[in-house]
Amino acid sequence: MDVNELQEQILKTANRFGKMKFGKIFPKVSKREFELLAAVQEYMDKNAGKKGIHVSGLAVRLKVSSPAVSRMVGMLEQKGYIGRDIDKEDRRNTYIYLTEKGREVKTSAEEAMRRLTERVLRRMGDEDMQELMMLWNRLADIMEEELRAKDV
Repeated sequence: MDVNELQEQILKTANRFGKMKFGKIFPKVSKREFELLAAVQEYMDKNAGKKGIHVSGLAVRLKVSSPAVSRMVGMLEQKGYIGRDIDKEDRRNTYIYLTEKGREVKTSAEEAMRRLTERVLRRMGDEDMQELMMLWNRLADIMEEELRAKDV
């Protein structure tokens, strides 16, 4: 296989994964909104006793800008999945936390994703899936190293 053909196949396959419709799994939130809910829950689980996470902390975790996080938080707050509390120590900051409804939506989406993964694993087989993941991660590692190189 020549380099141009391989390059085309890599890009096409990556594009297919990027375009997959996860609407059946995430019917009440977008994939990105789910990631935000999961990040808030993960923070809360690891930081018991804290009221929530700040928007800036979410932006770092999600690798997006604070204004983008604020927009998502606003949409999720309208749906009743997220709550906000002002930080009494620094009123410029706001704590973001999951509501009970938000936890339910997140849990439901996780269960649907688990069922999908189980079906895929049954069809792929454990051995093929492990090999695929090993190779996929190796490819990602090598590509990241090459992209960091100065002579890209």
